[in-house]
Amino acid sequence: MIVKKSLPKVLICDDDKTLHLAIKTVLGNNYDLKSAYNGDEAVAILRNQRMDIVLLDMEMRHASEGLETIPRLIEIQNDVEIIFFSGKLDFKYVRDAMKLGAADYIPKDSGPEELKHVFSKTLQSKHLKNKNAQTQFELKKEYENISFIGESPAVQKIKKQIERAKNSPAPLIIFGETGTGKEVVARLLRKNQPDGFLEPFVAVDSSTIQSTLAESVLFGYEKGAFTGADKPTRGLFEEADGGTIYFDELGNMPLEIQNKLLRVIQEKEVMRIGAAKPIDLEFRVICATNEDLESWIKQGKFREDLYQRLNVLQITLPPLRERIEDIPLLLNHFTERLSEGRPRLNFLPEAVKQIQKYPFPGNIRELENLVMYLYTMCDSQDVSPLDLPPKYQTANSAGDVAGGIDSSNFYAAVEAFEKIYLAKQYDRMGANVSKMSQELGMDRSYLHSKLKNYGIHMTKK
Repeated sequence: MIVKKSLPKVLICDDDKTLHLAIKTVLGNNYDLKSAYNGDEAVAILRNQRMDIVLLDMEMRHASEGLETIPRLIEIQNDVEIIFFSGKLDFKYVRDAMKLGAADYIPKDSGPEELKHVFSKTLQSKHLKNKNAQTQFELKKEYENISFIGESPAVQKIKKQIERAKNSPAPLIIFGETGTGKEVVARLLRKNQPDGFLEPFVAVDSSTIQSTLAESVLFGYEKGAFTGADKPTRGLFEEADGGTIYFDELGNMPLEIQNKLLRVIQEKEVMRIGAAKPIDLEFRVICATNEDLESWIKQGKFREDLYQRLNVLQITLPPLRERIEDIPLLLNHFTERLSEGRPRLNFLPEAVKQIQKYPFPGNIRELENLVMYLYTMCDSQDVSPLDLPPKYQTANSAGDVAGGIDSSNFYAAVEAFEKIYLAKQYDRMGANVSKMSQELGMDRSYLHSKLKNYGIHMTKK
């Protein structure tokens, strides 16, 4: 089946029928053309169907009709592109029409090629606007889904700090171990612009900035500045103009780049490689680090003047092991996000308790990886302690044993642990002794006697 590509929809609004025929002849079969002969007809047509472009005559029944029609059309469809044309060049009309929202102007005596060019240019502009609007919609949707999960006192403090720092232009450093959510906090500090769009946010991994390429990447370059520079190129600071530039793992930035970075932050201007004059910019700098930068300053690994320039505001993120009460909320968050249409995992209370005992050196990122692992490897929708990877079980087994054992005698300790272990497995498998026998690799009769000796209630299945 061949799907016919839809043509751009154009409405021609002019009281001269001969002109309609001429324009249709010029534009040919490249557009879906409709006709209106006054402003009221154009408004009525637009109420019934969307148009990409309206070609609007400025000289219909009276001189002001074209100007009066522009806001009426935009009120019905705010993304319609209006090209107005006239037999006489009047700069006042041009200025007034542009103020009212017209996209372009073309004289009536223009040749066919000029008419085609204006239409093509207007469509390209419309497509670019639509693309940018869609990008902004996706960015806002993504932004709305960003949150720093948790209700612990530590997280409540961080949320208050984010709200207080959000509207400040001052530089800010986010301190915290790897995986604690530093970039999430940086993105939550992002603001809406007056037009409702999100301000630019440019993330830079400081460890990937090599000295030989850093200047061209950060500051941009002019055509011919070096071999391969075949066109002018904006640097990351220019991309962040009007918004935020975020440097992740700041301590990894080479010393030779730190001096140039200091100047850009102080002067709020960049000099492209090969340029004759600097470019003025407005941006906010947010940095993140898992290092003790003051210690690095003493070791000569980081510039003290740059640190003092950046360290105006600070937010310190606690490791996950210091806010274990947030783990159930985080598990729920990752379970919902990673389910991808599959049945959601259900973490049994004993599994959550066991996870909370693990120290999480990789912090929130490691917890997310755990949920991903369980979606792949877990046989059941219900996650029990035995479904967890070995390191989680090893980390907690000593605590579990200690919690149920009150004996310094080795054999008594073994018996106590065996009783705890078999009771948990019995509950986990729904009192199904046959299933326990298979999964634990124990003879059924032997298992039966153990359960009887320990007074664990049995129901044959």
